[in-house]
Amino acid sequence: MVQKTNRDDPQPLPGKRTISNAMTKRLLMNWAQKTVLVTGGGSGIGKEITRLMINRGAHVIVATLLDEEIQALKQDLPQGRGTLTGIAIDLTSDNAIAGLMNTLEARSLVPTVLVNNAGSGLLGAHKDLDREKMRKVLDLNIQVLTEMCSVFAEKLINRNLGGSILNVASIGAFVPVPHLAAYTASKHYVLSFTHSLAHELAPYGIHVGALCPGITRTKIYDSMGLKTEKQSKGSISDHIDAFAMDADKVALCAIHAIETNKRLALPGINRAAPLFRLLPPRFTSWVLYKFVGDRAVS
Repeated sequence: MVQKTNRDDPQPLPGKRTISNAMTKRLLMNWAQKTVLVTGGGSGIGKEITRLMINRGAHVIVATLLDEEIQALKQDLPQGRGTLTGIAIDLTSDNAIAGLMNTLEARSLVPTVLVNNAGSGLLGAHKDLDREKMRKVLDLNIQVLTEMCSVFAEKLINRNLGGSILNVASIGAFVPVPHLAAYTASKHYVLSFTHSLAHELAPYGIHVGALCPGITRTKIYDSMGLKTEKQSKGSISDHIDAFAMDADKVALCAIHAIETNKRLALPGINRAAPLFRLLPPRFTSWVLYKFVGDRAVS
């Protein structure tokens, strides 16, 4: 039977000023000794997280759909202190996650930090969305993330290792958004799952947190029809872009969340997102429907 780890916090010396546990962990974290697995790390937020971790000295394993993303990543990344391993894989395909874990073992790679960043979305009236694409979105946003957490945690526990899991959700986890119904529902799942899993894995020294970015200029942003070049005055693209963040700023928030064991990380103005839960869902969905539903995408 695997024993749960007992990680006592160091006691301060008499007469010494104490600092918070989060600050202690941040000061003591040595990224050069970390191996990190980032899903969907070939673009957007995942790419920026990869960049920051490599610059801090980590060995980062990027599991992403397209090999060209990996090659571009290798060329784009500056010569940092860390290293990069790229694995091209469709995580929604049959037995993909088991295959990924076998590949890591064959290469003697033992990540202790997992960033579940892979995700996708579709914008539009739910009845009109391509059902096959919708299934892919839900498989990636829910099933893949759930299975990755299970397999990753099991391997850490079997090796008696602590670690960190950061699940990328969205501020859509706090509000119902018409025309993004399936996407935001999947992010509600991610946030709830993260809160529950955090308590299960804490006794083993595994921290679980959620990153909830707002609208971020990434491939998902483009795939939803929100590309900058598609914007016209008064369109939903125009209004949404005013609140969008760049991926590098969101990535900084993700790094900080891992370093400080944050359960919930909200970058920038998105810190106000949980307040929407104080409002009746019927009201927030009506407001957002008026904002989204009455405007064209481009």
